[in-house]
Amino acid sequence: MMYWMRRVFWILGLWVCLLLAGCQTPEKNVKGDAVDEGYTVIDARGTAVYLPRKPQRILTGNLTYDTIVAGLVPPDHLAAVNILDTDPQASFFAEEAEKVPVKIYTFTSIPLETIIKTAPDLIIVPTWIAMDHVETYRELGYPVLVCQGPDSIEEAKAAIRLVAQALREEAAGEKVVAEMDRQLAEIDTVLASRTDRRPMGMLISQMQSYGGPGSMYDELCTRARIENGIAAAGLKNGEFLSKELVVKANPDFFLAPEPREADRYGAEAFREKFLSDPALAELPAVHQVRFIPSRYLYGSSQNLVYAIKGLANAAYGDIFDMKDEHLIRGY
Repeated sequence: MMYWMRRVFWILGLWVCLLLAGCQTPEKNVKGDAVDEGYTVIDARGTAVYLPRKPQRILTGNLTYDTIVAGLVPPDHLAAVNILDTDPQASFFAEEAEKVPVKIYTFTSIPLETIIKTAPDLIIVPTWIAMDHVETYRELGYPVLVCQGPDSIEEAKAAIRLVAQALREEAAGEKVVAEMDRQLAEIDTVLASRTDRRPMGMLISQMQSYGGPGSMYDELCTRARIENGIAAAGLKNGEFLSKELVVKANPDFFLAPEPREADRYGAEAFREKFLSDPALAELPAVHQVRFIPSRYLYGSSQNLVYAIKGLANAAYGDIFDMKDEHLIRGY
């Protein structure tokens, strides 16, 4: 009962905001006698999403999907960007994202104010977003494409192809995937020549239940020829990493996001507290902390290929040249 009451109030609140803002609700998908140029895409949940025309104002509110969209069409097609898109540590297109006027400062949903202000003609959300939000957007007339939150390289490729289909940029999507495959083959060739022991790295993350088998990070470690310390501790993705399990795994080194000038998200404070814990004092890895950009630790877009290279460099030294790192685009 409480769920439906909250849902009713949420919808009413959005309608009031729309009326007060003097905004029009998005066009309904009315098919008259004129030739219908619209098309339908089946999203990750099996829902048929009708688009009356090729989208020009795309809203995701999500770092991964903003990056995917920016690889298929110019970033000015994004109706807004997540604030993380403007952070060079986290983003592969920070300078271009900074030019998008509207920023989103939340990470689990798209604010109503942003939807009203930008009037998107396509909203893209990951599968982990609350479905009541998705249903409400659709009830208000916004086309919503639900895409898998990629937890593997193959899921990332499938997500790129699905978004490309929705944007009618299939050729661009295939070009992006082809570049991913080219770089993955390069990575495999370089790492296959190594005969030394796979070193064990342990992720230091504020998301203390992230990184085990079932996560993108775990697959990136495997592809980078690194033993994932979280997996070695016997955990799966979503299970909490305790200090006792860290000691038991006894990693060769810790992986942590590069420090920022301003600790906006508390990552540096978390890392310092983590490493100063007396329970870890005898671990040699405490003195072997490898810092890499956070975009390599949490990447799940087309640029995950650079994340693999960055992780491998952290483990083995500079075996991959990163000077050509760029947003992989299909246009």
